[in-house]
Amino acid sequence: MNSKRIGVAGHAGIGHVNGYAGFIQDDSGGFATVGALIKELLNADTRVEKAEVDVDSNFIRITTVDGGTATASPRRGLTPAEAELIEKLRGQDALFCQNVAVTALGRMYGQGVLETPVALEAALANAIIDTFRKNAPGKFIVVEESIEANCGLLGGISAELDEVTVSYLISVNYTAGGLGPVEDMEGNIPLGSKGTLMKELEMVKCPTIIVEGKAYLPSISDTLDRNTFLVRAQEGIDNTVVACALTESAEELSYPVIFRDDLLPRRKGSMAQHTREIAERIIACAERLKHAEAASVKVAIVAEMAKLVSQDAGAITCISNTIHDVVRGVGMLPGTSAVLSMVVTKMYQRHWKIPLYEREDVEMAKNIVTRAIEKIAANYEHAYANLERHYEEWPSDWDL
Repeated sequence: MNSKRIGVAGHAGIGHVNGYAGFIQDDSGGFATVGALIKELLNADTRVEKAEVDVDSNFIRITTVDGGTATASPRRGLTPAEAELIEKLRGQDALFCQNVAVTALGRMYGQGVLETPVALEAALANAIIDTFRKNAPGKFIVVEESIEANCGLLGGISAELDEVTVSYLISVNYTAGGLGPVEDMEGNIPLGSKGTLMKELEMVKCPTIIVEGKAYLPSISDTLDRNTFLVRAQEGIDNTVVACALTESAEELSYPVIFRDDLLPRRKGSMAQHTREIAERIIACAERLKHAEAASVKVAIVAEMAKLVSQDAGAITCISNTIHDVVRGVGMLPGTSAVLSMVVTKMYQRHWKIPLYEREDVEMAKNIVTRAIEKIAANYEHAYANLERHYEEWPSDWDL
């Protein structure tokens, strides 16, 4: 086995659609991209063979062509109309779990607002991991999230590529009941069962590419005339060698790309503060509601609360405060990684409302990642030295 090891990680934040100040995303892009790389290694068929819904017993069951299966149950049950729509999914590629769920049922919100599309996305994503397990028993390693509220699957495999060993890791971050999203095991956060899996894959202490989703980010999107890849690595915190490899790879492939080293600052207490701010806004609505008399006023206030809960609150429900203090919003262990995602234009957002990660996006992201792996391998000592400089920033109470 090669002494050089590079990690590639992607997750599906099941139901994590909205964030703060207009942020909207398909948070399964990393899962789809890294899953597609694993799919090629295993020659697996990830299309849906059967989508079953039992309205009375309240479950959705997805079975792929290669026999992967998974079930999920929305908290408030399933309607016959939802069942009819879901049962038409045969032939769809479950790798695109959020896209398929949104296309089937129209739209998606997390935080327990729209549970059925979130549960459907979870069943699709978990079925992918079960598909890989059945295609490579003993090689593709699978564990379940060790978070009490969650039941997503995490899986990984290592492969030899020329002078380097690459460890591929995909994570399903799913809060049972279709609630979404608890993502304390996103990115390359090496905690709990995910930490155990990462140790087995030897990818805790290695340069890592984190692939994220496809998002409308107003501060950047509103300046774009075409959908564009975004590479992020915070100056002085993240792995600049990995960031340069991703950026240069996209440029060499003539893909539109932006590199930013200022979007992922580490501000201790920022998630706790943001949580308080969202709570205060909800409390202010509730106080106004308590004194409201007219039905028209009450419905307007409740509608405002619904928007807060279904959209803005997605920015604070996704990760625990103390974990965010270390890994920030994308789940990046200091020194190890850079993140690749895609940002869409304002015009795209106006039309689609919720970004959809598509096959063309996966193909381009795969090409970037594959080329970047070669570049990181060629500059491995520098990349690893960048990682080592940040060991002291890793929490002493994390079993690393």
